Amino acid sequence: MNEKRYLFPGEGRFYKANLHCHTVVSDGRLTPEEIKKAFAGHGYDIVAFSDHNTLVDHQDLTDGGFLALNALEIDFNQPPREAPPGCDIKVFHLNFFAKDPGNTDFPAFERAYKREAVQKLIDDANRAGFLVQYNHPRWSMQGSDEFASLKGLFGFEVYNHGCQQDMNNGWGNYEYEYYLREGGDAAPVATDDNHCGGEDIDSPYSDCFGGFTMIKADRLDYAAVIDALENKNCYASTGPLILDGSYERLENGGVRVCGATSPCRAVFVRTNTRHTGRLISRENDVVTFDVTLAGGTRWFRIEVVDDRGNMAVSKAYSVEDLV
Repeated sequence: MNEKRYLFPGEGRFYKANLHCHTVVSDGRLTPEEIKKAFAGHGYDIVAFSDHNTLVDHQDLTDGGFLALNALEIDFNQPPREAPPGCDIKVFHLNFFAKDPGNTDFPAFERAYKREAVQKLIDDANRAGFLVQYNHPRWSMQGSDEFASLKGLFGFEVYNHGCQQDMNNGWGNYEYEYYLREGGDAAPVATDDNHCGGEDIDSPYSDCFGGFTMIKADRLDYAAVIDALENKNCYASTGPLILDGSYERLENGGVRVCGATSPCRAVFVRTNTRHTGRLISRENDVVTFDVTLAGGTRWFRIEVVDDRGNMAVSKAYSVEDLV
């Protein structure tokens, strides 16, 4: 009998998170307390407070129904003299999440726009007890040679709502696919990267409540959520939900992928090849999927699309994990 592997752990539940957020600690408009109130009021369980270049302990905001993650965003900006003629300056922006809420000792680093310097900080931060997330590839103006070979990432920002609202360049789905084809294994995350400036927070034009990450964890506490992120038990979304799923090898060498979603228009199962499994409806009535992939599939990932064009994106699952 073929082994079946589940996409997410059977125990626990999904928690809704914004893993990229700015406050008055750096260049945001709202205080951490105001951010907590706003996001908890919109159904979020978790916010990572990732102010620029500043690691602050926000555990005073954590309670039984809300979890604050201690984080910071580090920027590596290309010197203007090195920018290509007629192009904007390129940047590396990365979020670092303290695995232990008591750890506020961030490693020293060289702030130089060099892939080697960025990789060294990722390595040093991993050793110092931080998870690392690569942010907004399109907005950063980077070429694939600059981000695709980065190692030690837990997360890849496949959607950034602030960038989408400001410049319509928040989606990094193609960049994520290229990264996977080059051997990357980070999980996709969708975030707000909210600064809450210029628009009312509840306005449809604000930079809040547009991108979120669903994290499957045993419970809502710091250690459990960090463990879930480290094990990449999460997916990115701008609306639809992936409720569960499984996959198994078939006797003919193919792979069967099954699961359940919130009501949607289509489910696409993308692979390392040009072949894409799909289930499409003219209505927003798809709630389950059962897709067979051809032999030769090494990995696959799931995209769920609703009738508004919102999308949920899973990580890549390796077929080789099945024995």
